[in-house]
Amino acid sequence: MISELRISHLGVIAEAEVELSTGFTVVTGETGAGKTMFVSALSLLMGRKVGAGVVRKGAEKAEVEGIFSAVTDSVRSRIEEAGGSAEDEAIISRTVAQKGRARATAGGRTVPISVLTEISDELITLHGQSEQLRLKGPAQQRQLLDAAGGPELAAVADTYHAAFENWRETQARVARIKDSTAARRERILWLNGCLEAIDKVRPIPGEDEALTAQAAKLGAAAEITQAVGSAHDLLLGSELDDAGAAVDHVHQAISALSDVESADPELARIKAALNDAVLRLSDSAAELSSYLTGFDELGETSLEDTEARRAELGSLAAYGQDVAEVLDFETRSAQELAELEADDRDLGRLDAELDEARSAMEAAGSALTEIRTATATSFSRAVSAELAALSMPKAQVTFELTEREPTAHGCDDVRLTFAPHDSSVGDDIGKVASGGELSRVMLAIEVVRAAGEAIPTYVFDEVDAGVGGKAAIEIGRRLAKLAENAQVIVVTHLPQVAAWADTHVTIVKDDDAETVKSGVRKLSEDERVIELSRMLAGMEDSSSAKAHAAELLDSARQVKTGSVALT
Repeated sequence: MISELRISHLGVIAEAEVELSTGFTVVTGETGAGKTMFVSALSLLMGRKVGAGVVRKGAEKAEVEGIFSAVTDSVRSRIEEAGGSAEDEAIISRTVAQKGRARATAGGRTVPISVLTEISDELITLHGQSEQLRLKGPAQQRQLLDAAGGPELAAVADTYHAAFENWRETQARVARIKDSTAARRERILWLNGCLEAIDKVRPIPGEDEALTAQAAKLGAAAEITQAVGSAHDLLLGSELDDAGAAVDHVHQAISALSDVESADPELARIKAALNDAVLRLSDSAAELSSYLTGFDELGETSLEDTEARRAELGSLAAYGQDVAEVLDFETRSAQELAELEADDRDLGRLDAELDEARSAMEAAGSALTEIRTATATSFSRAVSAELAALSMPKAQVTFELTEREPTAHGCDDVRLTFAPHDSSVGDDIGKVASGGELSRVMLAIEVVRAAGEAIPTYVFDEVDAGVGGKAAIEIGRRLAKLAENAQVIVVTHLPQVAAWADTHVTIVKDDDAETVKSGVRKLSEDERVIELSRMLAGMEDSSSAKAHAAELLDSARQVKTGSVALT
């Protein structure tokens, strides 16, 4: 769960720091106060893409930092793999600059944004308007159904995927072997020619780079030997030049200082530095001498020979840009040639092998369809039951499976249908469900999933959009139930939902400054009455609104603390 959130210069929020608890936390505030920025901050920590527009006007950058407690072993391992450190607690941050690139850290170490994306699924489940749109997509509907099947369905899906890939690979291999005889022979002739050309040159790994360096060295041999020889003689001296060598001059300087070094310790230090310089000059002279010896070791190798070998390697350019690519081409071509030359292979056995691979794939596909069908029935029934508790007693959510040609994901088309009442025929949820209905379907799905999945934190951005009255109260009730086993954070504008929260956080807007500035703070029980009054009637001081707010809070508290469990 997320235990602390710090926000700096994100949208209208200048600076904010809030401690978050387990259970149900609600976030409220006036329109334009920055409630959405609270969700945006969590989106940043999840590694989601954002633009520089989220940075507060006048600021250079926006920063968000979250402290997550009780992190899983896999999250801890991924952070440590990226160079960070995490124990029971992990600190994650994200910075977005007006100019320049975004930056992410995990466990005190700068990490790629992808690391946050990888671990986010185990930290937070975020639902907003974009998630509602994704609920309408067929791929997302299939993923939702498969996730509802848990580890058992995942294992069957893995088995199917392996069988599908084996069938596809076998199909491609058999098709290659069964090519027309003329085309196959033409390919064999071409491959043989390629391999013979490569074998004739017989390149050695790294040879092209070594020859390039050698050619450059030989091409400038005269200039190099003259310059290196001169440098060597200047350091150690030459029989042909009476000028003093650098090493000799330094020795003379050391000798001169030896007579007076006892007069001042600073001179002794300088003398020691000169001794070190003599050693370094001698080492450099030895290296220059060794370099010159290297030319001798080239022996009879000439620039012409070197360029001739480079030209031989260049003749293989049709097979790769460098020696490494040519050798890789040779390996792959030899494998293909071995397959194509299997003229004596039993084509009937090939057909049997392909039939066997398809049968295995179809059997795995049937098993996947079977477990999906069972999951669809139980999951749809559970979600529909939750919708009944959300003031949609006649609504039905159903997963429909129809057979299709095999794909990497199975032999099923998965379609999520929705019927708002028993007198209507179910149709694609994206076509018939309103925004408020989609919100309640998403909440119902998460309540059902929470019973079998260990998701530490749920975040809902206006899950109550498009609803009110009794339906809003039931949404608050179900969110409170969800919060029995997870941390739930909800951005809402409805007092009927906010009344069910264990912790109430408000975004406070200050319009006195030249620009709008907002902050985040927790509310006391008395302050919650005032905030709910504002949400109810727009009047914090209205006695009737306060009475209604207090009644909402008291009613929710009685249900949560009473002898009857949440249903």
